[in-house]
Amino acid sequence: MKKILQIVLICITIIAFAQNKEIIKLKGSIPNNGENEYIALHVIDQRIDKTIGILPFDDHKETREVVFETSPNDDLGNWYRKSNYKGGKQELILVLKELKLSVKESGGTRDFGTIDFSVQAFAKERDEYHFLYKKDTVFAFSGKNVSDIMVKNIHHIFSGFLSLTYNKKPNVDILTINEASDYEGYIKNNYKIFKTETLKDGVYLDHISFFKQIPEDGNFVLEKNDHGGGVVRAIAEKDGKKRKISASKMFAYVENGKAYKKVSERFLELNRNENGFYLLSKPADIFSAQVSPFAMMGLAGVLIQSIATDRTNNDAVKEIYIDPLTGEYDISDENLNKLIQ
Repeated sequence: MKKILQIVLICITIIAFAQNKEIIKLKGSIPNNGENEYIALHVIDQRIDKTIGILPFDDHKETREVVFETSPNDDLGNWYRKSNYKGGKQELILVLKELKLSVKESGGTRDFGTIDFSVQAFAKERDEYHFLYKKDTVFAFSGKNVSDIMVKNIHHIFSGFLSLTYNKKPNVDILTINEASDYEGYIKNNYKIFKTETLKDGVYLDHISFFKQIPEDGNFVLEKNDHGGGVVRAIAEKDGKKRKISASKMFAYVENGKAYKKVSERFLELNRNENGFYLLSKPADIFSAQVSPFAMMGLAGVLIQSIATDRTNNDAVKEIYIDPLTGEYDISDENLNKLIQ
């Protein structure tokens, strides 16, 4: 009888424990339709805090811990393998920096929630790593049972990130595992722009050449229009042959030591401080009013559109930084931070 009672108590404990977990379900397929084929996906979990979130569910009747079914490496690796059978020589490596869910109870019918998401992707062949892509952002949600909404969207976030990664060309820099594990440190220690205050005049077609300070070969002359003085093209002549680069092909140019970044149909001066290079501009002038900053991740569910709109379509001039890893724009999440404090 005593043994039966012990077994019952153990079963009750196991059931209670299982009920306190909310498992992330990685649903759907994630086929790699890019040019680079990867034989497998592996995750290096660098999260300082491995707890994803302990959140209220079922109208705040129960608190559960959000968890992977087994581990990030096993779950994401199996998910990738089910959708991709082509093989390949390289492996796709994800360095997971952050995955954190938070909820702020509003006291009303709708709560606010955020997902802090930070991950980097690398192509690995033998012991060599090549950077592919990164995303470091905060996703915001609003609604009744917002915890459930967020958990259901985690697979959309990873799926969207992988879709973007599949189409990225591996960076030519060959990295060791230690360099890939601290890629920001590698960039700052090896890219010339972080070692000098003087910028090299010339035309730059991508963010890598700009941050490495390797302008296009040739003595280019900037041709400007007669109205606003904006650059329309750069022309270089060598051995009687002219090479022309239109403004639309440029990432940036440097003239008399000052850098200018291509933004839509014009160039804006790139400023610099201890945090990096940035534009002083209204977000609405930088980001398309038609595209939510979250849409590119394939997110489903209820987003806080007012915050997304405020971040991209307001009249306040902000410091909009250029991410040296991707060349993409980075904007402060100050409004989100105020929301969840």
